[in-house]
Amino acid sequence: MSDSPPRNASNDTDPLAGLLPHAEVSSRWWYWIAAVPLYVVVAAVGLIIFFITVLTGVAIDIEFAVVGSWIILIPVVGLSGVIMTVMFPVAIYIDSRAISESQYQWTPDSRIWGIAALGTVIGSVFTLSIAVALYYLYRRHNVVGTP
Repeated sequence: MSDSPPRNASNDTDPLAGLLPHAEVSSRWWYWIAAVPLYVVVAAVGLIIFFITVLTGVAIDIEFAVVGSWIILIPVVGLSGVIMTVMFPVAIYIDSRAISESQYQWTPDSRIWGIAALGTVIGSVFTLSIAVALYYLYRRHNVVGTP
């Protein structure tokens, strides 16, 4: 990953040219995009397991362990969510810019994808972030081959 913009990039077309790094298509910025659906699935499964243990009474027998684990897990899950809230729009912007500057047929507009990701995060529509992330990863896979 290089911090200098490529030769064909101009500051007129890229408003964040000097602020965000330029990446190659082979970079791992898409990991942050893929983390959004994964985060939601893991959090949902954890919540379901928690409610099942509480509703079935299993948690009464192991109350201390359940409460103790949730005291540790809630801040970890919350901090992970905050980090992804910041990184999701940044990653989708950098990755889409890398693809649009490459030789692939799909040339995603990094500004539109970045604004879409930022809008879903700011609007607290995190479930919509899943749709944006999955659709972007689907399109990326069709042209790049990864993920």
